[in-house]
Amino acid sequence: MKQKIAAYISLMAHPLITISIFILVVMFSYEEFNKALFISFLLVGCVIVPSTIRNYTKTKNGEYTNFDVLVKKQRNSVYLFAITLLVIINCVLFFTKQSEDLFLGALFALFLLIVSYLVNFFIKCSGHVSLTIYLAFLIMPINLIIGIIVLLFSGPIGWSRVELKRHTPKEVYTGAIIGFTIGLLMIVTEGFI
Repeated sequence: MKQKIAAYISLMAHPLITISIFILVVMFSYEEFNKALFISFLLVGCVIVPSTIRNYTKTKNGEYTNFDVLVKKQRNSVYLFAITLLVIINCVLFFTKQSEDLFLGALFALFLLIVSYLVNFFIKCSGHVSLTIYLAFLIMPINLIIGIIVLLFSGPIGWSRVELKRHTPKEVYTGAIIGFTIGLLMIVTEGFI
């Protein structure tokens, strides 16, 4: 029973799912339709969808052992791919003069991936946990209560990753530290604290 619960939590908290939902809800709730469509296309269509297709294809071809890319050595190419896409997206956001909050959110997401990539040479950190915590910090300026709930939910997510033997406790804590540090830096930079 614990394995089923852990698998469900882990699947529902997959960063490709949670970040997509966040982007779509926020964009279409707070921006005019054309801008929401443009930003959603940039972030979901040009980062999330290609990353999903790439992981699926490489898993199916046997290049990755699984969709979550749990082998530390295999993760380097995942990080480099995502970093490259986010560099391009950040350039587009900057040169199309998008809001400072949107640009900084994407820029700090890029920093999170770069730090995770560098840390991956030493330890495989939990992306589920780091990105959930970062997402909580993105939500807090919009709705503090929901942001805190998402932050607290990172605990069960971390438990699920350990329960499924996808990460060790040390890897989960490392992901938590990365997500919390980058999220806090973003909030401070944007002047919300």
